[in-house]
Amino acid sequence: MEEKMRENRKREGGGGESWRMVEHKDPTEKMVKGKYAVEVKKNERGIELSSRPRLPVKREPRTNSVDLSSLFVRMEVFPVFVVLALAAAGSCTANPHFLDVNIDNVRKMVLEYDPEVRAHEVFQPEREQSPSPPSHSFAVRQFHENILKAESESADADRIPEVAAKLGLDKLVSAVVDAGLKETLESEGPFTVFGPSNEAFDNLPEWAKKEIANVTILAEILKFHVLSGKVESKSLTNDLQVATEDGQNLRINLYDVDKKRVATAQCAPIDLSRVDQAASNGVIHVVDAVLIPPYGDINATVAACPVFETLETAIQVAGLHKILSGPGPYTLFAPTDNAFAKLPESQLKDLLENPTKLAEVLKYHVVSGTFCSSGLTSGNVKTLHGQEVAIKVSSDGVVVNESKVISADGSVTNGVVHAIDTVLLPPGYVLP
Repeated sequence: MEEKMRENRKREGGGGESWRMVEHKDPTEKMVKGKYAVEVKKNERGIELSSRPRLPVKREPRTNSVDLSSLFVRMEVFPVFVVLALAAAGSCTANPHFLDVNIDNVRKMVLEYDPEVRAHEVFQPEREQSPSPPSHSFAVRQFHENILKAESESADADRIPEVAAKLGLDKLVSAVVDAGLKETLESEGPFTVFGPSNEAFDNLPEWAKKEIANVTILAEILKFHVLSGKVESKSLTNDLQVATEDGQNLRINLYDVDKKRVATAQCAPIDLSRVDQAASNGVIHVVDAVLIPPYGDINATVAACPVFETLETAIQVAGLHKILSGPGPYTLFAPTDNAFAKLPESQLKDLLENPTKLAEVLKYHVVSGTFCSSGLTSGNVKTLHGQEVAIKVSSDGVVVNESKVISADGSVTNGVVHAIDTVLLPPGYVLP
């Protein structure tokens, strides 16, 4: 019996075998590219018996990701080895011959599989590390939180009418309500408001108070106090012109008076101790007078004012209307009709009939630049004539040479007009 079994093993390749390596394409080549080594056993009769093709060990660089295609192949091949091993173990008691053959083949295939490498690559993939927070995350968080805080504070801040009320500008707030502008000044804006103080409204003449009782006129005047956009005091420059909600330009002027900074808006003094009063939709600058929208340029204003009939005629005769209607800015010391009436009638008539001499006299009344009354200081100022006029500022008012300023800060688009009570004559000039 034992001898028969030995013969059977010889016929099936149990003895005298030799081994060689051949190349064989695995049926799974459609999933895994390449050729696979196959071990072939040859017995004494020259019969070749092939074992199951094996996968070559290919050590690839490890990555943080798992190759799914190779994983499917490994999952397909590995159970085959396990099944062969179990089948051999189950048949060992019934037929030792099969136990001897199968154990030998399975041992080779298991060793060739290199379970240590495969187990690590298939069943123990590298763990992905949690990404560390970027180095700039704190800076982004800080920036984000600051923005949220600023937006929250802005949303909770008072609008312009509420800020005006807190500043004690009660008459301005009342005027805004009467003119129907409260809703506008509570909108998003932003706006810049030159807000007259209560005293500024009180100082208006009675005729003006009656005029602004008309809400249409009141609204026009108040709109001249409002700029579109936020303009802080640091942005104000001399002779700056900015558009108002009224549609006209508002002129800003800066002066140095007795070593102190003086600022005006359409010649109304700006209270520099109460500028940049912030609201959520803009800013308020408190002013000491109500701003009056100009009628027009110097020439048009003189022509429209009844007390300047003689001056208006003289300007036309001397041909100065082109200058005084230009961009300027200019400061005109304007003699009233009563000032011209102080001249002898014959001399005034002769002057009006001599345009060249008349032009010389009128140019002596014009200064280049905008000199509001609050910006005037004692000293000499050069005129368009070329000669200087002497200005004296005191508690009694302003005097130019021997002429007194009787009404200051006439609002015009190209400078300012001050009314004087005496005609100015250039030095050495003799009337005809």
